Amino acid sequence: MRELKYPINIYSKLPKPKQQIRLTRERKKVKALKNVKAISKILVILLLLLALIIGSIFSYLILAGYYLNLGIEVPEKTTISVIDAGLDTQNTGEFNITLLNPTYSPTEATIKEIWVATADNTVHQVTDTDPELPYTLNKGEEKTYNCDWDWGSYTSQTLKIIVLVEDGSGAVYEVETAAVGLEITSTVFNPEYSEHFNVSIRNAAGSASALNVTKITVTMENGTEFQVHQITPSIPKLLEIGTTTTFMCEWNWTEYRGMNVTVNAFTSEGYAFHREATTPKKAQLSITDPVFATANMTYFNITVFNSEYSIDVANLTTVEVIFSNYTSLEVSVEAPPALPYTIPIGESVTLKCLWDWSNARQETIGIYVKTSEGYLGYLSQTTP
Repeated sequence: MRELKYPINIYSKLPKPKQQIRLTRERKKVKALKNVKAISKILVILLLLLALIIGSIFSYLILAGYYLNLGIEVPEKTTISVIDAGLDTQNTGEFNITLLNPTYSPTEATIKEIWVATADNTVHQVTDTDPELPYTLNKGEEKTYNCDWDWGSYTSQTLKIIVLVEDGSGAVYEVETAAVGLEITSTVFNPEYSEHFNVSIRNAAGSASALNVTKITVTMENGTEFQVHQITPSIPKLLEIGTTTTFMCEWNWTEYRGMNVTVNAFTSEGYAFHREATTPKKAQLSITDPVFATANMTYFNITVFNSEYSIDVANLTTVEVIFSNYTSLEVSVEAPPALPYTIPIGESVTLKCLWDWSNARQETIGIYVKTSEGYLGYLSQTTP
């Protein structure tokens, strides 16, 4: 067996004791440095948290001091806030209101009722809501309520929405309704044609949207309402912004002469528009052919005509003169014919009215004739 010339020392590569001590120290330093870094991070995090807490407390103190300065205190009773209220111009049958029970409220809020106050000082209760009332609103909760109430008759007005809360403080929120320019500009009841009447409806240039007329009705003084079924042009009829349409409505009003009526127009969007009118009386009187002769200023002549379209005779009883200062004078009539005098349908009579008008020359006066049935005839005339 061959011997190695240089025997291998297996311990020759082990560190010497001094080297071992040095490595151990370096390892301890690295470990200590890591521990310091970890502690530093924890301290930074703790300092940040502490700063946030102190900042929050400081902000609270400033805010509390500000409110105390204003005399505002955290409410002892539950107080709700109205976030928003929405009205859809294409659907006037409802509106939405969003309520919030703030986080600083002492308790939950029970919404009991919702009311609407209109410009005519009338308060209307909303009886149908989604969700239904009463409804419990938790602290910090926000909820939108869909309220089934038609505001179409209250356009261009300020509505006050009133929210009532059980054992708490409610809220009042004002909202402006849409400026819808639809209006009934005229109603014509022509005594020649008592089987129909005309109504003109305009959607003004400043209106919020085009509107679709779907129904026309007539309401009598006693509340009876008649719906017109035959209308030209036919309905539904879309009225664009800035346009006017005249509708001929087939409705026989012969039996309703001399009555006050209300013509109503309704749209598919939920709007309702109204116009009051008086149908022609049963006897239609007119005054024609006034004669003021300067040769004799102690009287004047007029002719009174009972229209052929009347359905009643006219029993004349009085002739009056109305002056510019709104005073009046009843004048006598020289016979024949003497008053009272009955004018048949389609006939006329000439009256000689005794009044010295010499002190009323070049003055505009009004001449009235009256009947026992309340029919009137009128003429405006300037004396020579």
